[in-house]
Amino acid sequence: MLLRSSYRLLPALAVAGLLAGCGSVESLLPHVDTSGTPLNQGANPRPVAQLPTNPAEKPIALPVATSDINCPTVDIVEGGSAYRVGGAESASVRYQFNIGDTARQCDPAGPGQASIKVGVAGNLVIGPAGSPGTFSVPLKISVIQDADKKPIASKTYTVQATADASSPGLFRIVADPIVVPMPTLNLANVYTISVGFGAGGSEPRARRRPTAG
Repeated sequence: MLLRSSYRLLPALAVAGLLAGCGSVESLLPHVDTSGTPLNQGANPRPVAQLPTNPAEKPIALPVATSDINCPTVDIVEGGSAYRVGGAESASVRYQFNIGDTARQCDPAGPGQASIKVGVAGNLVIGPAGSPGTFSVPLKISVIQDADKKPIASKTYTVQATADASSPGLFRIVADPIVVPMPTLNLANVYTISVGFGAGGSEPRARRRPTAG
């Protein structure tokens, strides 16, 4: 199940959480000038770029540009918006990773194909039972085909952040481009992008600073 809007954080740590959702591409991904020269020809180019003077002539179609593509939304998988390490009670939490913002960008990648780039940002907060350090956690990014709810591409990344008891640590990751079929420019009706921290029985790898002494 996918969540499209909000998520809950631990009450004791909620102050460090960021607004979840589908943020602007420019906030996480490298800037792309979509007003410049159109990129490679893709599926379903604009039907008319210039009306012909002779009715017998076919309309001239323009190549597809990034701005022509309606990119899929980014959804947070249920239970994947935060990764908490510690006990069930807030007082026993050692640390927690939180997803705070997401971004995506769709570019034409040749005839009938699009390249999807996904960015995820968030923070790491130290809980009452934790201590300052550098920690890492698995983050899974997938592109789901809406017709059958099956992933057509999926990859797990390791995100890392450093935090102390008073200040959260920040992380940001931009996934490798994912090339997908583009049967229509409205990719939001074909695919969904899902992101979430990995769940499982083992705790994420942690590296603590050496204690001075």
